[in-house]
Amino acid sequence: MDVNSPYVKVLDIEQTLADLNRTVDQLRQERDDLEIALTTAVEHGDAIESQLELANRQLQREIHERRGIEQQLRRLVATITEKSRDLELVLQTITEHSDQMDLHWLGRYIESENTARRDPLTGLANRRLLDETMSREWARGRRQRQWVAMLLCDVDFFKSYNDRHGHQAGDHCLVRIAGALKGQLHREGDLIARYGGEEFVLLLPDTDETGALRVAETVQASFEQLQIPHEDSPWGRITLSIGAASMMPSHQDEAALFAEVDRRLYMAKQQGRNRVIASD
Repeated sequence: MDVNSPYVKVLDIEQTLADLNRTVDQLRQERDDLEIALTTAVEHGDAIESQLELANRQLQREIHERRGIEQQLRRLVATITEKSRDLELVLQTITEHSDQMDLHWLGRYIESENTARRDPLTGLANRRLLDETMSREWARGRRQRQWVAMLLCDVDFFKSYNDRHGHQAGDHCLVRIAGALKGQLHREGDLIARYGGEEFVLLLPDTDETGALRVAETVQASFEQLQIPHEDSPWGRITLSIGAASMMPSHQDEAALFAEVDRRLYMAKQQGRNRVIASD
């Protein structure tokens, strides 16, 4: 075929157009790929920038907190140093005067501690010592799964006794009652306390309700022998109303036992006084 013929020239043009179309398509694909790549880069760039900003804020916060902690530590060290100097001075003074001061200070300390925990009239434990002992025995009972019992005793018609005989005689009566109650406790862990006014508490660790009732009945029997005259009492003598209860410590605190013996004491008074209520 003649290469200069019109037919051959048309074929060449068509081939050239086809090549151009493929080139255009390739360029379009590369453009699309470039746009995708640029978009992805922008998106990732935003994310990276956000992460860097977050990390920077966190770093600044940690630096601020660390500076605060360092300041607190410096103040603490300064305080400890100052207190250490004060303590050294106290120890030096005690050492220099130990011969004269040791026994005197020890005696005063024991005396003050005893006074703070004892009722001044009867010498029995006061509310403070009762609360401390009760808390300790309640915790022990919880650990060892042991009962804790309590007796709440109230002197019947004591106000009328005071009104008739005077407060001095009333105080003397309370002292005799305290002595009689102390005589009923024979175990080292038992405690008797003046709860307030004419009320007394007997705390009996490791004692169930049967044991608590037995002690309460013994107390009642001892008061029959005590025979303190009381003209305004139906029995002609000083008597007690007693609420008795025992609990196995669990999730509840010792206030539950206090509340129960108080409730039973109220029942004893409602039922005529001079009696023990140890159950509903």
